[in-house]
Amino acid sequence: MASPTPTTRTAKTSKAPMESMHVTNFRYTASPHPTVECTVPGLSHESYDKDWIPRTSSLMWVDALTRYYVLHRPLDDQTEPSKQGDGVGSSSGISSQVAGLSLQTETGSAGQKLWSYEDTTRAFLNWGQFLKNAHSFGQYSELTMTKALYDREVSKWTLDLRFRLGFVGACSVTKICEYFARGKDGKNVLIWSNKYQQVAVDKKTRQPTRVPTWFKDKYQGKGCLSQAMVLRPFKKPEVTFCHPILVQYSDIDEYGHANWSAYIKWTTDAIHAAMLPDKQNGNGSCQTKGGRVLRSITKETLGRGLHKFQVTYFRECLEGDHVEVHLWEDGQPNQVLCCLVKSGEEICQIKLFYFDDDESL
Repeated sequence: MASPTPTTRTAKTSKAPMESMHVTNFRYTASPHPTVECTVPGLSHESYDKDWIPRTSSLMWVDALTRYYVLHRPLDDQTEPSKQGDGVGSSSGISSQVAGLSLQTETGSAGQKLWSYEDTTRAFLNWGQFLKNAHSFGQYSELTMTKALYDREVSKWTLDLRFRLGFVGACSVTKICEYFARGKDGKNVLIWSNKYQQVAVDKKTRQPTRVPTWFKDKYQGKGCLSQAMVLRPFKKPEVTFCHPILVQYSDIDEYGHANWSAYIKWTTDAIHAAMLPDKQNGNGSCQTKGGRVLRSITKETLGRGLHKFQVTYFRECLEGDHVEVHLWEDGQPNQVLCCLVKSGEEICQIKLFYFDDDESL
């Protein structure tokens, strides 16, 4: 695997609007695993495509923003956290007042109370302190969607989040976020989860390094997973469907590089482009050879919804970069393999799994 190359750009968190994000039922529990539960804004009209299927990239934005919020919202070190959670979010009867923690607040211009980013070392998992010791690079991500996500009778305007520590390895930290909506029976139902892994990177050498000793001593062995994530790399064949992408301003996040969700958006666009008849049998260097590459993937497959995707990140993309999205199948039904190439080098690999016929709603 290529060494990670995190961006050298640093976001100015004082400009981030997360402190005014409408989050309720915020609760921290230390046992059995370090966990934050809260109710967060969910999907909006902009989260759906023309067929009213939730955009995967929108799920990733919701996930990124809520994780950012949780990892920056200060906990009160003087308050003993709850030892055992009672469930998730609003359906578990958690009070809208904060349980087991207090917040550092300041008065906003409109008189409302806003908490401050000043001391992020005291946030969940002391992540601010971690980032003072090392950079972090997103290595793997696995999003798993349930059929409830595609059920139009399940309201998704607000969601309950359960954010847990997964595993602390020698050089990596794995976390798990689960999102719940109110089901048709009035009970909470899981609609998607994200298991993702970040690698500690030395700020001077820009190479992977060990997690800080204090972090390892405090959190190793306390996560809900027994091992770190491992996604096996795969080899790109000579014959693929290739879709060119120009990285746009709208793909860029506050760190100055393409947001992690952009890679999935490009892949989704490429898959739909592969469904167009005039894209299947071209003779150009970026077209397939010998007919359709995605033989078992149809519009009906896409309509059943994406069940899971796994992403491995190698390199970043910047605005103006030219990227090739290569797609193919490996003989497994309802699966698509993808690699993204920039200047002849693979920068990302993605494996997508769609629901089977018998798993349709």
